[in-house]
Amino acid sequence: MAYIAHSSSSTYFQITAEDAEILSHDPAARDAAIAKLYAHPDCKPSFYPSDMVGDMPSPAEYDRYLEHANAAIERHTPPQTLEQRVLRTHIAAAATNVLRQYKLQYTLQDYDDLQLRVIKGYAQLFKAWMKNDFPVITRKVPSNSAHEQATHTLPTLQTPLSPPPTQHHVITTEEVADYLNNPHTLLRKQFQHTPPPGGEEDYRGMWSLESYTTRVREDQVDHEFAISLEALNGAVVPMGREEVKDLLTYSTLA
Repeated sequence: MAYIAHSSSSTYFQITAEDAEILSHDPAARDAAIAKLYAHPDCKPSFYPSDMVGDMPSPAEYDRYLEHANAAIERHTPPQTLEQRVLRTHIAAAATNVLRQYKLQYTLQDYDDLQLRVIKGYAQLFKAWMKNDFPVITRKVPSNSAHEQATHTLPTLQTPLSPPPTQHHVITTEEVADYLNNPHTLLRKQFQHTPPPGGEEDYRGMWSLESYTTRVREDQVDHEFAISLEALNGAVVPMGREEVKDLLTYSTLA
C-alpha cells in the first residue's frame, strides 16, 4: 500500500509540474481557461481534501474519489487542448492532497518511520523525474545545476568576497527553532537556500512554504510542510520537520 501511495503521489506531482511549465508559456490563455473552469458550477476552486471528500470520509469513499480522479486524468492524457491541460492539473492537484491526507498521514499516523520513508521515496522519484524526463517533456533545456539556474536569474554576479545583499536577513539558530515551533510564521515569506560547501545542492535557490498540516498524537504535534522550490521549477515537495530545519539553517530571508 505504501509503495502504491508514494508512486501515485509522485505521478500527481509530475503532472502538475509538467502542466504548470507548459501553461506558463501563455499566461493570458492559461488564466482565461482557469477562469472558465472555475466558473463551472460543478468545479470547486479549492484543493482542500475536505472539500473533495468531506471531513471524515471512510477508506472506501476516498479510494473511490481517487479512482475517479485517476480515470479523469487518464481521459485527458495526453492533453489535446489548453483547457484539458488546465482541467488535468486541477484534478491532479486535488488528488495529491486527498492521497497525502488520508492514505499517507492518516493511514500511517502510528508508523512514523514508515511515513518518513514514503515521503522520502516519492520525493526521490520526483527529483529523478525532474532531472531526467521533465526537460524532454517540456522541451526545457536544463542547466548544469540548480545553482547555475539560480545565478542566471541575477542581473549581476557578485564576487565570492562580496557581502550578502542587505535585503537578505541571515536566519539565526533561535529563529530556526521559532519557525519550526510556529510553522504559520513561515507563510508569505521567501527564503534563499545556499547549502554549505559539499552540502546537498538539489534545493539551492528560492523556496517558500505553500501550506502545512498538523496532527496530534500521544500529546505531540506533528507537522508536514509543503515546500515550493525554485530548483524544481516551483514544484511543491512535502518535507518533514528535520528537512525544513536543514533548509532554514542554510537560508536567508529575502
